Amino acid sequence: MSVEAPPNPRKKNSSFISNPGDNVFVIITVFFALLVISLVIIFAVNLLTGSWDSIIKNGISYYTTIEWSVTNDTYIFGSLNFIYASIVTSVIALIIGGAISIGSAIFLAEYAPPWLRTPIAFMIELLAAIPSIIYGFWGVQILSPILGGQDGVERFLSKVFGFLPMFGDKVTNTFGKDVNVSFSGRDIFCAGLILSIMIIPIVTSIARDVLRTVPDSQREGMLAMGATRWQAITKAVLPYGKGGIIGALILGLGRAIGETVAVAYLIGGASSYIGPNSSIFYSSETLPAKISNSYGEITKNTQSAIIQLGFTLFVITLVVNMIARAMVGSQVIRRPSTNQNAVSKAFRQLGKWFGIFFFPLTIMVLSIYLSLAVSLIIVAIWAIVKALRFLEVRAATEGKPFPHLLALIGNPNKSYGFRKNSDKIMTVLISLAAIIAIIPLASILILVTVKGLPIVFQDGFLLGNQRIAPYGIGHAILGTLIMTGLGAVIGIPIGILAGIYLAEFGRGRFASLVRYTADVLQGIPSIIMGIVVYTIVVQARWFSDPSLTSPYNGIAASVALGIMIVPIITRNTEEILKLVPNNIREAALALGIPRWRAVVTVIIPAAFSGVMTGIILGLARIAGETAPLLLTARGNSYLPDSLQQQYPAVTLYIFLQQNANKPEEIDRLWGAAFMLVLMIMVLTLGVRYLTRNKLGTRLSN
Repeated sequence: MSVEAPPNPRKKNSSFISNPGDNVFVIITVFFALLVISLVIIFAVNLLTGSWDSIIKNGISYYTTIEWSVTNDTYIFGSLNFIYASIVTSVIALIIGGAISIGSAIFLAEYAPPWLRTPIAFMIELLAAIPSIIYGFWGVQILSPILGGQDGVERFLSKVFGFLPMFGDKVTNTFGKDVNVSFSGRDIFCAGLILSIMIIPIVTSIARDVLRTVPDSQREGMLAMGATRWQAITKAVLPYGKGGIIGALILGLGRAIGETVAVAYLIGGASSYIGPNSSIFYSSETLPAKISNSYGEITKNTQSAIIQLGFTLFVITLVVNMIARAMVGSQVIRRPSTNQNAVSKAFRQLGKWFGIFFFPLTIMVLSIYLSLAVSLIIVAIWAIVKALRFLEVRAATEGKPFPHLLALIGNPNKSYGFRKNSDKIMTVLISLAAIIAIIPLASILILVTVKGLPIVFQDGFLLGNQRIAPYGIGHAILGTLIMTGLGAVIGIPIGILAGIYLAEFGRGRFASLVRYTADVLQGIPSIIMGIVVYTIVVQARWFSDPSLTSPYNGIAASVALGIMIVPIITRNTEEILKLVPNNIREAALALGIPRWRAVVTVIIPAAFSGVMTGIILGLARIAGETAPLLLTARGNSYLPDSLQQQYPAVTLYIFLQQNANKPEEIDRLWGAAFMLVLMIMVLTLGVRYLTRNKLGTRLSN
């Protein structure tokens, strides 16, 4: 009797190896996955080589001086003002927007009932759909007048809190003289407030998801010990998700640093005679704002210095986003190792001491804004509280009594009345944070509708253009749709095929690198896309009309928009395809069809609605972009016959008329803003409709 040998477990018997079509399909997806990595490399190399001339000529003075002069054959480049303004506006956004975001996240995760959780989360997430140009326009028309002027908020803050340098009414110029600030409402403070609104959606959504991962046992354990709800949150929930929340804040910081158009509208403009000052009520420029405002100044003598601004911004946002992604991705509690060497213990001890003194060191650094006296008072109070807690612990260890009053000063939570009242106060503040988070969205939607909708029905405004009907925006609407559509044609195939690779074939370090690179690419500011496409495509006149002197064209703008959409679709496609049950894959392969055919005819159709969701989200994202179009399409007063010429867009229509002051001009901008918001909202609400069941389930959990 013959006995068959057992099958060799190492032998691979799959259509993936035996079918040439599978091999070709895998190679294609790997190529597009590699293209995602190549984009970031191209950005880095292009920005470095483009700014190399400036790096050699200007040296360290580029980052240590404030004068930026390109007039009368004088070329002096100092970017200290722009770097400083970027840091200060982002920190303001992080403090204000971060507090509101974390409060909103706690409300949604811990306090809100299910019937209220979904609509509030939806409204907060809608803030992310509002184009930055709309934030800038709304800020100029609404926020800036409230802040500036003789009776504005800024002057009030200066009168009441003028003893703090950050609210001072004077700044020092380069000649050592004090200059009165103008309280114009278009300054560092105003830009910081707008950025704080713009980071709310991303920080809130991530922080909320992090808080939802905290096991219920953490809360229940604290409540069972007699803690109030707020104590349970501060002692159990927030420490558990600390890493993810910090990562969300850093992502918000990266978003704030890279914002371009809204800040360019509201920060005023930097002066070569006023450097970094403690007051936040003077005008300046951030790195991305300076790049966007210099779109008309790019010449042979200035290009390298402007590109170096982009390179600096690229490095900063790259580092910030890498740190944030690492912190969000490492939201796993690691048990301390029992086998620690002396070096490891020394570093842990050093980290412990750093953690203890982090607060006083931070306060002392901020003394330039808070004044030395106020900083010392805060640090003294902190030191007294810490000392009382230490003495209480030592007294308890030695079995000695400790005065009850001093114990309450050191740890007020020992008082039931304090814990009860603080719980009530924090419940009100957290609920208020959620309300404050949705006020900007309500204000923008209401004002844009009330002021813009009547203008839409004016004769010639919607369908005309500036050749046929004066100040019509029909050409800008068509230009936006055409460039967005072409950008989708460029970016969607790359994103989908790269996403298929990650979901179906990607394993090991290469797949992790592709995934990580896509996340980093998504966090790169859009103005960087514009600079790179400008230097590679526009200047080389790849697609421009050779009969015209202007190299700017709509195809180059579409390329920039296409690059922007790639990481969004890549990551969304991967996540959606992973949701397809494995039994569907196995059933398709069991029929004997090649794996590539199973992916194309079975898996993708099963996930079609989810893939379409990512596509629509990407379209909504790029349809409201302005910054990359400034350096590529440049805008036009009519719709040209060819994409090889300067091309119009609604966002450019609004941006290029930012200094309009006549009532009829402002009315037309409200009309254009309404049409832009309408287009974005239609796309966004379409996504919500497609994902209504999954969204409701996710938000109600």
